Amino acid sequence: MAEELGRITRPEAEQFKQGRRLFLVPLVFTPPSPPEELKNITDRYWAEARKQVAGLEGRIGRVKKVYVEMVNTAGEEGIKSADSLNLETGSLARYEVDRGAEFMALEDGETLAEFMDWSRCLSVGLYSNKVLETVLKAYHETQAKRNQAMVKTIVDSLGEDEIGLLIISENHALQFPADIEVFYVAPPALDEFKRWLRQQQYPAPDIEPATGDEEETARDTGQQPETDADKKQVPADKKVKTSAARKSTRKKTG
Repeated sequence: MAEELGRITRPEAEQFKQGRRLFLVPLVFTPPSPPEELKNITDRYWAEARKQVAGLEGRIGRVKKVYVEMVNTAGEEGIKSADSLNLETGSLARYEVDRGAEFMALEDGETLAEFMDWSRCLSVGLYSNKVLETVLKAYHETQAKRNQAMVKTIVDSLGEDEIGLLIISENHALQFPADIEVFYVAPPALDEFKRWLRQQQYPAPDIEPATGDEEETARDTGQQPETDADKKQVPADKKVKTSAARKSTRKKTG
């Protein structure tokens, strides 16, 4: 079960200074030229993530191995691959390597390439249900194989009493053995990032102000102006009668 940084006190940290441990940082992707608001959020996110990792290291111990999702090479070449994913990801990885950690190849190259190809197939849009089912099946099977390979890499390479840093998508499905304690790094800006994404997908609806005619009618009849929802619910024949009634009311009040 993953532990959150904010819930670990100094006395409790003593029990985590032995055994294999993994600091998990959610991988946040940003486009090459993000909007200013998004850039501010992601910059704050990675600054907070680095601060929380440093806090964990101060309480529990120094990172010895670094793993990054989507990277299948080790050492300097692997860090450059992490840079291509996200400069902040590569920067955090390089920071730990400069302090003595070893950058590991997390992914199996062939399995990763197969997964990416199936992902591309899904992204182009498929007309045939049969083909779609075939691609989805292959996609899920490859994803499961990929997850197993990543877990095996960590299990085989993380030594006794060592700490690893894993940078991976938050919705990952990796299952770690019981002898690896996972610490989930959750910077406050992560919620801001998610909220920003939701707002792009489901923007707030525009509310049109009442027109002058509707307000005048409301004053004449003592009724509230009709909304678009009200108009949709009233049948056409009743709308005609309502309109006539309003005209009659205006003549009487005039």
